[in-house]
Amino acid sequence: MPLFSTDDMEKLSGPHVARCWFAELDLPSGFQRVHNGVGRVTVGGYEWRGVSDPISGVLVSVDAVEDPRFGQAAAVTIVLSGVNVAFWKSVKADARDLEGRDANLYWGAFDPETGENIMFKKLLPGKMSAPTLTRQGIGVRYVGLTIESFWQAQNFPFGGRWNGADQRRRYPGDKGLDLVGQQVAETWQ
Repeated sequence: MPLFSTDDMEKLSGPHVARCWFAELDLPSGFQRVHNGVGRVTVGGYEWRGVSDPISGVLVSVDAVEDPRFGQAAAVTIVLSGVNVAFWKSVKADARDLEGRDANLYWGAFDPETGENIMFKKLLPGKMSAPTLTRQGIGVRYVGLTIESFWQAQNFPFGGRWNGADQRRRYPGDKGLDLVGQQVAETWQ
């Protein structure tokens, strides 16, 4: 079933459509619902807080959401730039607690003339990885958070192969992949 139905395509075919990313994050302090815009918006019965602030220089970027393919599961990186020292330190202190918690990425579309929400879809249910913290010079700080799909953990490592030799390289003594692709006959008595 396609993600966007014919009714959805009709709604999106208007002359002006504004889109917005929404993230539902299970933080150690509780669920946070945020969007990459400014201000507060109520969508789907929840209030979503905007985390962009162009006046103070806090901006949010969201990587492209790609379809998963064999050997690579979907993952999206959200980068919050221009964060203050207190926020940066709090993320650093909670980094271990963030890893593996639930995170859902939604996509919303609005009619810019009326402000009405015309579409709200969950694009990526997943888990958070440990945050990436970056500093450049005195006042430039970035916080990156990757939302990985549930299938991310089932991928083989980069450069790895699904064969017995590579499996034993990763996990010495593991012979589980030696029989993949082989004919096995078992006799039940």
